[in-house]
Amino acid sequence: MLVAVTTQRSEFSAVPGEVLLAEARDVMSADPVDAAVLENLCGEIDRRIMRGDMMIGILPVEASGVMVQGYAAAALAGRAGAWVRLGRYYLNAELRTEPVAWPSAVPFPDSGDEPVGAALRCFAEAAACGDRTGALMFASACRHGSKEAQRFALSLLDPLRVDDSGGVATYRYALVQYALGDAAAAAATQERAAAAGNADAMFELYVLHATGEGVPRSAETAHDWLVRAADRGQPRALYNVAAGLATGQGFAKDEAAAAAYYERAANAGNVQAAATLGVMLLTGQGVGPDPLAAARWLDRAEAGGSDVDDWLDRLGLQRPA
Repeated sequence: MLVAVTTQRSEFSAVPGEVLLAEARDVMSADPVDAAVLENLCGEIDRRIMRGDMMIGILPVEASGVMVQGYAAAALAGRAGAWVRLGRYYLNAELRTEPVAWPSAVPFPDSGDEPVGAALRCFAEAAACGDRTGALMFASACRHGSKEAQRFALSLLDPLRVDDSGGVATYRYALVQYALGDAAAAAATQERAAAAGNADAMFELYVLHATGEGVPRSAETAHDWLVRAADRGQPRALYNVAAGLATGQGFAKDEAAAAAYYERAANAGNVQAAATLGVMLLTGQGVGPDPLAAARWLDRAEAGGSDVDDWLDRLGLQRPA
């Protein structure tokens, strides 16, 4: 081997990119494969790709291919976490570089040759290893798959609902029920997830009651669920409360309170909230004007994928220096 390795990914953080890839290839060629070391090597490659090392030329362009090969080898050696990582890569990057020798028959018709199908296969393999994250990721991704895949997701999630203290599996189960066209069943299941304290389920109940899907339409009940979700820090709920306070729709108009909620939503990861807060600080709407703070929030929104310059242009505003 080219460098001494352990199963801790942090041990690889100072290894040059070319050496890191050579080490991954070396581990893959061993018999038997040290799957734990290989998974951690691939995790470091993954981290550097996400950091942008390939774009600036300090990580070779073949890094993605080596990472996929490595994750596949570790997965086939029984590492459930490698199946999950490989599935996430297929789902987000929509790229296949190496075929996978699937260890089991596919239980649903989605093709493993397409990015979403490959991701579902990976999550299903992780779930078959007893990995809870694999089952949850399958349920999340199956909305882009076939009805058969969605029904298979219910079978994966069902045992997880037995001991579901945070309501996560129950919440995902309800989303799949909704995708399958049963809004009434989805609403009832979301009620159970919300009773377990799941803020995402509370937000979904806000949406269902606001639209009348699966439940009687009720602005009052929807409002109650929205506030409960926001109180638990649900990012979309925080944003909607902020918008209601800013416009006076469903709330007493209070622009200062709206700015505070936009800040909470932005800190919880809502990109549009960060952009909106930046504009409020730029114009002094509800808060004292603060161009420096506005620039920081607008930069954060842009980093999250918001087209800040286009939005400012449509508002007739100039970006602070």
